[in-house]
Amino acid sequence: MSTSFLPTWLYSEQKIFELELENYSKNYWHPLIFIGEIKPGEILEKKFFNQSLLISCSEKNLITVFKNRCPHRGSKLCLPKTKLNPSKNIFCPYHGWTFDSFGKLKTLPLKYDFETKIETEDYFLEKVNSLINGPLIWINFSKKPISIDDQIELVGRKCNDQWDMNYSIFSEFSDTLNCNWKIAHDNTLDDYHVAIAHKDTLHKEQGPIKNYRYFFSEFCNVLVTPLSSEGNLYTFGLLPWTHLIIWPGKGIVLINYLPKNIGQCIIEIKLASASLCENDLENWKKSILEFLGEDKVIVESVHKSYLENFKLGPPNRLEQRIIHWQNIYKDFLNASGISF
Repeated sequence: MSTSFLPTWLYSEQKIFELELENYSKNYWHPLIFIGEIKPGEILEKKFFNQSLLISCSEKNLITVFKNRCPHRGSKLCLPKTKLNPSKNIFCPYHGWTFDSFGKLKTLPLKYDFETKIETEDYFLEKVNSLINGPLIWINFSKKPISIDDQIELVGRKCNDQWDMNYSIFSEFSDTLNCNWKIAHDNTLDDYHVAIAHKDTLHKEQGPIKNYRYFFSEFCNVLVTPLSSEGNLYTFGLLPWTHLIIWPGKGIVLINYLPKNIGQCIIEIKLASASLCENDLENWKKSILEFLGEDKVIVESVHKSYLENFKLGPPNRLEQRIIHWQNIYKDFLNASGISF
């Protein structure tokens, strides 16, 4: 294990922040929605960062993701009024260009009044790399993304049965954290603080520290803790800023820390279950909100200290998941010409 954390100046440099958004984050796949959130024949709009995306599901469950902008002048498109009717077109409210659910241009007004000849088969909505893995639809903005199998290798290896279940999303919520995204990401990988900061919430689920078990792959890590009655709790740390908790007998917690600016991030949480009744779901949600509220106070406090560029202490054995991802991040910075 490395003997040091990232230096704190990396959490407050605008140049570093821009490099993370433009290069680092684009290397990886990002979970967009659970498969159960879209039905065959349906088209949904979903925002990812500041981008509007359209997710289309064909009658044969073929998923396609597009940028929500017309290729003519870049206007935002309108969804079909009846989402479950695949014969309805995606319509541009600016000049009336219409597209089918596969993104192909079908009709456009005054077709023969253009100075150059236009054929409908030459125009498509701009696709975004997308795929299905487990219960999630993933997207990527790179021309040469890493393999999704490499990125989440541990998830399939450790939780194959749970990963292939049919989940229904029952709750999603978000909040602004007044801290750099890396501080929030570090904190969720920090197993040293759980027994102290969450002694009456999360720690009751995870149990004694002596039972903590760790596994690592090239781009992923997981803390495995046995629960008293229902198997193991799996807490995965995924690049670039995603956390996946597979909770036996309950479901999946999906957490993302999306950078907003150098000093803020948006925490997005989705809860999905394959079995819980409504009352149990609400109790589960309440317990999750409790420990996330505890974490918010911590990370915002840490951010204020990081702004003063103080020297961090040594990592504990229970912080090895932080060191794991930070070593990957260090390799990225070194390859980008950033030395420290």
